[in-house]
Amino acid sequence: MKERAKKILALTMAAVTMVSLAACGGNGKAGTADKPSESEDMSGKTLTVGIWGGNDQESAALDKMMDAFEKQTGAKVESKVYTDYNTQIQADFIAKTAPDVFYIDGNVFPFYSSLGVMEPLDKEEMGLDSYYENLVGTFMAEDGTVYCVPKDVSTLATYYNKDLLDSVGVKPEDIPDALEDYKDFLTDLQKKLDDKYGPGQITAMTYNPELSREIYVLEAGGGSIADEEGKAQLSSDGVVENLEFLAELTQAGCWKTPQDMGLGWNGEVFGAGKAAIMEEGNWVYTTLQNDYDVNFGVKEMPTYKGTQYSMAFTVGWGISAVTEEKELAKEWVKFATGTEGMEIWCTGAGCLPSREDVAKKMDVESDPVWKVHSDMTKIALPWQKGTTISIIDAAYKNFCPAVFKGEESAKDAMEKADKQANSEIANAQ
Repeated sequence: MKERAKKILALTMAAVTMVSLAACGGNGKAGTADKPSESEDMSGKTLTVGIWGGNDQESAALDKMMDAFEKQTGAKVESKVYTDYNTQIQADFIAKTAPDVFYIDGNVFPFYSSLGVMEPLDKEEMGLDSYYENLVGTFMAEDGTVYCVPKDVSTLATYYNKDLLDSVGVKPEDIPDALEDYKDFLTDLQKKLDDKYGPGQITAMTYNPELSREIYVLEAGGGSIADEEGKAQLSSDGVVENLEFLAELTQAGCWKTPQDMGLGWNGEVFGAGKAAIMEEGNWVYTTLQNDYDVNFGVKEMPTYKGTQYSMAFTVGWGISAVTEEKELAKEWVKFATGTEGMEIWCTGAGCLPSREDVAKKMDVESDPVWKVHSDMTKIALPWQKGTTISIIDAAYKNFCPAVFKGEESAKDAMEKADKQANSEIANAQ
């Protein structure tokens, strides 16, 4: 099993890293996770933390958190910044030179838990009852063992350009609450935009053709993109039915990728006034504020087949199984994910807390954008699907464009995607 996981890991790290970098999620027990234990003197000791490179905001927030921890414990904290995170830290795990504590993206957690490189954590000691249950579950192995504590979370929400909608006589409240009603609404909106600004100048909605954004739709109604063994089943009836629904939006010409609009990502299209609506994570909020002049609002994600969904992208702190500073490492995780450390991190880095008590302390509800994203946390589906998800995602992205363009049936395209994915999965075993 470990050898299989290592091979699959090597095949998928690049794709996972892209998602990780894009997505920077109380009771009385929680208080125990904020202050260092008094049973052991930690002064003079050194702790190494493994992270990927972030922006200036994130770097400053981490520095502030490290300084606060050093003052409380007397220990020294050193960061090890990886440029190719998952590939490089995998090499360190193999060499047994990994940092004492490190980031683990929720999407790759199944790989690392199967490799046996992380220290099991005590749920009560870590005060895990204070965290959103779905986020804790992201870092829980099949046997119920928890190996990481979620340090933050990002969720998807629906963004709309107020001025664009108003210019064609559409109100924000006209945006449907159910995805099933999007086709008629977006088709009508697209016609109005074309009439006013010219055909193809502005899209009604922009989207990303990847599983991290569409899995909640594809699996709605009981479908699954993979079986219990991790084999792709994108061509299963339920998944195909839902994919056909999405394809109707693209073929109607009202749902386009950023590349269709000649730009790089949703935030750029929306910020430039080239899309009236987008579904995007809260990481776009600061970008829209700092880099663009756009009058926008945010609402919750729509329902589909009677259930409301969003996606949750979360990162946790894990502890090396071979660290010589196990107790110090535990204290770091407790502090970094406790009320003080998490507030420092989330306030500085512009992330959502993975604890409801910290969200209340930060008063996220006072900001209408943060409130919507925070409200989505409880119902969001964590971006995780076993050890083969990145292989399946790559195959999906290869073949779904033909479906969306009407060049191939969903069934035929997804059978090809399954064949590609399952061949790669088999070769990794």
